[in-house]
Formats: sequence, C-alpha cells, structure tokens
Amino acid sequence: MRVVRVNSVREFEAEGEMEIGTFVRVGDVISISSQVYQQEDEISKYLGKADVEKIRKFMPDLNEPKTYTKFYVLMSNDGSEPLRMVRIGDEIRVMDHDEIVEIHTSNNEIRIPYLPFLIKRDRDLARNAVRRLMDLIPDQRDIFEMILVEIEYSLLREVDI
Repeated sequence: MRVVRVNSVREFEAEGEMEIGTFVRVGDVISISSQVYQQEDEISKYLGKADVEKIRKFMPDLNEPKTYTKFYVLMSNDGSEPLRMVRIGDEIRVMDHDEIVEIHTSNNEIRIPYLPFLIKRDRDLARNAVRRLMDLIPDQRDIFEMILVEIEYSLLREVDI
C-alpha cells in the first residue's frame, strides 16, 4: 500500500482498505489508520447508472468505487513530533507486535506522546489505540485503564450538565 493523497502534515490517505486502529510506519513516521471510505469517480456523480454502464464499456478504468483508508500521523520514530510530511508514493508498512511495543515503551515505562493529539481528533480512535496497546502490553494494564478513564473524563468535562 502506498500514500496517494496528503491532506495535511498530520493526515494522509492510501488506496485500499485497512482495519481501523492499525499502526503503520511510513518512512520515519508512525501513523494509525482512522477511517475507511469509498469514493466514486467524478463522472458517476453526474450521470445515471445506465449512462455510467455504457461509458464503462469504452472506459474500463471507470470501475466500481475505490476504497481509501485515511491515516493520522502520530509521531516520528524517536517519539518526537513529526518533522516532515509523508510524500505521495511513500510505502506504508504495517507494524508488527514487537515494533509497536518498542515505540510505546522506554526504560520499561509507557510513552504515548501523541495521545493528546489523538483525543482531540478522534476519541473513539484514541480508545481503540489504548485498548490495542493494553492487549499488546498486558503487564501495564493498570496504566492503560487509567488512561481510558481519563479519556472518558475528558468527554464528561465537555458536557454541560
């Protein structure tokens, strides 16, 4: 899978489908998949279904809607803020268990420097990421449970009662 669209310094897209909450490496940055959606060709938006079928006979590249996955850039490999944007064509590589554990621990302590960013962008994805880390690093379960409680508490602070 490769980067096909760069929306901002912290957001990019790839053609294809990937499970939401998957940690990936793109060059020297760590990212997480956040959304999967389908996009039809522009011509399909303006023509009827029968017209589109006629055109597809002559233009085979007008296939079914394409599926894209959106990603959030979380941090650089060293845990700092990302310094460069990903580029169109960069290869996206799914991280394995050991890599995920390695970037989220330092001196046997948990580090999640991107968590405030992720909570602001997508609380559900932040919960998903913390739960996934809890499964991968079970000996730190208590810390992850406290983080999940804090995410819920941050939601309650925004609600007027």
